[in-house]
Amino acid sequence: MLATYKVISASDLLVNKDMTEENRFGQGTDSLAWFWRMEGAGVDSSGTWMEEFYRIKWLKTKARYCRWEEELELVRHEIYWVVKWFQGQEMEW
Repeated sequence: MLATYKVISASDLLVNKDMTEENRFGQGTDSLAWFWRMEGAGVDSSGTWMEEFYRIKWLKTKARYCRWEEELELVRHEIYWVVKWFQGQEMEW
């Protein structure tokens, strides 16, 4: 039996906090416990459960990437505006 199943450790039993803490730090290193990745562990045998899981994971990752792209663009503009402001202040000093 242990040839098929591994020993369940405390780290395997941690609750996935994506639902309770949607925007928490450190989501990029999350992974499913080994028993969810076993063949037949999903709700159905067609694999749609795992496909849905990975689709949701991909969408969340894409949304996070888009937020960082937007933040990067804003920071670049803020840097430009600050430099322009100081150049304007230079004439007054």
